[in-house]
Amino acid sequence: MSLADIVSRTEVIAKKYEKFTGDRPDRPEKSNDPFTDEYTDLVERINGLTLKSDEIAAEKNRATKAALNAELRRSKAALLETDVPKLEKLIRKGKNVTKTVIDDRMAKVKQVRDGIAEIPDGVHGPRKPGRLGGTGRIPAGATATIELSGPDARVTNNPGYYQHSAESKALANDWQVAKKKQDLHLDNIEKGLSTLKGIGEAMGETLKTQDVLIDTIDTKMDNVTKELKTNNMKLKGLVESMRSKRNFCIDITLICVLLALGLYLYMMFKK
Repeated sequence: MSLADIVSRTEVIAKKYEKFTGDRPDRPEKSNDPFTDEYTDLVERINGLTLKSDEIAAEKNRATKAALNAELRRSKAALLETDVPKLEKLIRKGKNVTKTVIDDRMAKVKQVRDGIAEIPDGVHGPRKPGRLGGTGRIPAGATATIELSGPDARVTNNPGYYQHSAESKALANDWQVAKKKQDLHLDNIEKGLSTLKGIGEAMGETLKTQDVLIDTIDTKMDNVTKELKTNNMKLKGLVESMRSKRNFCIDITLICVLLALGLYLYMMFKK
């Protein structure tokens, strides 16, 4: 994020929460007409956006310029979606509000909408609008109008005012090419992610199956281990039992064998 972008965002945040900062000496005094107060504040903000638009037009860095124009478009959208409807609600409020006053206020609201829409923001063609409402301040009880004559008349009188310039066409073409490349890369990423998703799901199913098999094998191994322990105990008891019962017979058999062997040797030596 560039320094200009940070400054622009800081200004937007400061303006968004400036109503919570208390009284400011640079603001005009409130009048008895809420519509006039709101209209005056809105005119000041429109003039501020117009000045900011002029500063953005002088910016040479295209990336910074695009970011600032995007921020400017968001500010314009905030005015059109929040502040202008608020101003419209105040048209019929106040003292001595006659039909003529209402018509005049409705005309002012329309001029405010047109003034906001005509602020250059990188989408519309460049223009040099005059500041709305003169100094931007309206004394208490006074009225103000938004002048759209003079340099602004070329908006309606010049059919080619909103035509693309060579620079804007080149920028639009570069943007289209970059967008197509980005879409292509996104499609490839989407395909790769879909493949990875399929592989992951297959691995998950395989792991679930393997988990069931491993659990079955563990259960069988536990059973086999228990059976082996039982058989070992039985064999040990059987061996001990056989040794205790046949020990005497084996000893007698060995003695007989030894006596027969001794008799055989005696007979051999006697001859």
